[in-house]
Amino acid sequence: MNYIKIAVPFFILLIAIEFVYGWLRKRNTYRVNDTIGSLQMGVVSQAKGVLRLGVSGLVFGYLVETLGVSQLPADSVLLWIVTFVVYDCLYYWKHRYGHQWRIMWASHSAHHQSEEYNLSTALRQTSTDYIGFVFYLPLYLAGVPVEVIISVGSLNLIYQFWVHTEHIHRIGFLEWILVTPSNHRVHHARNPEYIDKNYGGVFIIWDRLFGTFKDEQADRPCVYGVTRQLGSFNPLWANFHVWYDTFLISLGAKKWSDKIKVWFKGPGWYPEDLRPSKAAEWQYPSYDPVISNFHKGYNFVQFWAVTLITLWLPSTQEVIAGDFVLVVFFWCMFSLYVQGTFLEGRRYAQKLEGIRLGSLILGIILVPKFWPSVTPGIINLALIYGVSSLGVFVFYELFASRKSIASAHG
Repeated sequence: MNYIKIAVPFFILLIAIEFVYGWLRKRNTYRVNDTIGSLQMGVVSQAKGVLRLGVSGLVFGYLVETLGVSQLPADSVLLWIVTFVVYDCLYYWKHRYGHQWRIMWASHSAHHQSEEYNLSTALRQTSTDYIGFVFYLPLYLAGVPVEVIISVGSLNLIYQFWVHTEHIHRIGFLEWILVTPSNHRVHHARNPEYIDKNYGGVFIIWDRLFGTFKDEQADRPCVYGVTRQLGSFNPLWANFHVWYDTFLISLGAKKWSDKIKVWFKGPGWYPEDLRPSKAAEWQYPSYDPVISNFHKGYNFVQFWAVTLITLWLPSTQEVIAGDFVLVVFFWCMFSLYVQGTFLEGRRYAQKLEGIRLGSLILGIILVPKFWPSVTPGIINLALIYGVSSLGVFVFYELFASRKSIASAHG
């Protein structure tokens, strides 16, 4: 069983509690644009299931059937305990290579792009990891039932949620055994002395055993993010920009060996003929474009509306036409892109928002003709959302424009 879906409401509740706690303590670790950016990545990672890209399931199913692997009893408590520990060890190696091979860093880098460190950072997940599953192959070949592996894997991820906080410092002797907020902060830091350390998921003992442990130092506070700043709140670009950059490096390299090598070297490695003129700089200011409070609040509300629509989609796949689901899915992805342009302060964001809401209202008008299985209740809810959003948005933009013109004329 995948426990992630059950845990999501509790994740959101804990994020709200952490925000209020930080605000009351006058140590807020949240920024609207960075938080929405992280949550958008989480939404995209969950929504991609609509595309039914079950690559790992196909590979594992084929191997298990071909090799005639016998399944171990799923009701064995010992099997669950051993699987939990072994899974975390395999996760350590997957995570470690996720930083040391560009072909895996291209996916994993998405999780490290946030320049703040809070519980929302935990939900900043990649949508392009179609390679990492091979690290768990030993469990499948050992005969561990799929449901046990999925359950253990989801529990491993749920554990990792709470360590993404700056409000918990040390927790005594458990620092030697478990991954804690302190040693995971080190993992997310871009300080040179902290890079490529503390890969464990649940147990920090793997890092201590294999030489990748680094303790958090009080005189060296963690600075978060990646060494080459993303500089964007576009969740699609965040997912694909390292893939794109690596492809260009591979394409431009003169040696054939370098064209292949770049995929299996660390993210800081470049062919001799393509070395960047400027080295990566870890001490850069946070990417925090100035936008109006209205646009911050408007996009915050729009994000949650689009999130609810996106999370609703999988439940409709059995009762509503597949092409309708895909149309709504791509509209939701476009919506997240538009929100990113607002958070980046792009001049064309307003035009894109007009297109987004206009296409929604047009789609609502066409739904009964092309997808009669969609219920009137859904159509009415969508219409209320579309018209009210458009009304609020147009009213503000007209009001803001008039105010700006009046100010210009003194």
